[in-house]
Amino acid sequence: MTIDFPYGGEIIKMEFPDDTAILSGNDHRPIPDSEVYAKIEKEYLDRRKEFGGKKVLIIINDITRRVPTEKILKILLDFLPVDNVRILAATGTHDVLTEENLKQILGDLYDKLKSKVASHNCDDKNHLERIGLTSSGTTVEINRKFLEAEAVICINSVEPHFFAGFTGGRKSIVPGLAGRETVVANHSLAKSEKAKSLNLENNPVHLDLVEAADMVVKAPIFSIQLVLSRKGEIIDLFCGNLKDTFLKASKLARDIYSIPITKTFDIVFAIGEYPLDINLYQLQKAQEHGAEAVSDGGIIVVVGACDEGIGSPYFVELAENYPTPETALSDAALIDNRFGIHKLIKTARRLEKIKIWYVTKLDDNVIRKVYFVPKCSPQDALRDALDYFGGTANIAVLRDACFLVPERIDVKGGI
Repeated sequence: MTIDFPYGGEIIKMEFPDDTAILSGNDHRPIPDSEVYAKIEKEYLDRRKEFGGKKVLIIINDITRRVPTEKILKILLDFLPVDNVRILAATGTHDVLTEENLKQILGDLYDKLKSKVASHNCDDKNHLERIGLTSSGTTVEINRKFLEAEAVICINSVEPHFFAGFTGGRKSIVPGLAGRETVVANHSLAKSEKAKSLNLENNPVHLDLVEAADMVVKAPIFSIQLVLSRKGEIIDLFCGNLKDTFLKASKLARDIYSIPITKTFDIVFAIGEYPLDINLYQLQKAQEHGAEAVSDGGIIVVVGACDEGIGSPYFVELAENYPTPETALSDAALIDNRFGIHKLIKTARRLEKIKIWYVTKLDDNVIRKVYFVPKCSPQDALRDALDYFGGTANIAVLRDACFLVPERIDVKGGI
């Protein structure tokens, strides 16, 4: 069979055995724009006394999420005087927005709103204030613009996240508006095996994020949590307080983004798609999700061009201290709280059971440095994987693997 998938701005058409399974998630019809408008209008007007006449800070995502920010801002500007609006991009430890990023996010609103937008910078101590410590010992530093806001609106999307359980909700604030020290401390909790996609219960990363957000939220917050299709269409949205909207959106996101499977596969192609295929740091999400569908002794082939390079380089630099998977699981690594160590540890745990191959445009030496086997092309990877299994194997292709998560169930339907 012919399967096509994106790679580096092109569509690759590739031949797979006819019995290849395609894992592509559940189809849900998007709601019409009129319903999106009506839901925001109803919930916002119910709370307008909290926002009327106040300077409102609107928190938006950066380009690593598929949020239709322009559409939601256009609706909000029907209720908010533009002079009362300020916008803050919750970039976390990502790069601050460029003009090109801003045009991409704001679309037709660029000229109207560009002077209203600021990007969070996690390293700018002049714009951070230290609040205190969470029970996990995370030092909470937060952007002063958020702390000084009279009222806040959060626009976010909720989908699986490979160690926080789900994106969205509290992540607009921490790590979105937090200092680097806060993010590093929180991410160190991702070494836990409970820190994984779809899991909020007993997930130390999630619980720490919630506690940190509770410490800094003072002003009224109107939360808009979107659940999107793979094309970025709005399947539904939840408006109101931050916690309730996030939990409702997470429930729906699990239904949309998780793929129940009753068996695993010898070979899984995990396809990273835009925007999370832009660098190696983001692409590892495809690895963690796709690995859930790989049989012990099997191979995952992670495919993503990484046109913007490595991304955050910290985990690659740490590999100099931990040059093998075995060293990444040493006592020294498990107590090492430097930024990015969780990525090496998660990979090393996977390598105890499966092989991990990557197809990217990056230098092969970079790929090898973080324990992956580089392959020149998807076709080469498929040929080599079939050769490894003697010519026949059970194969699956996981589309949009940075977002979609195979979830193993038994034959009775239990997880």
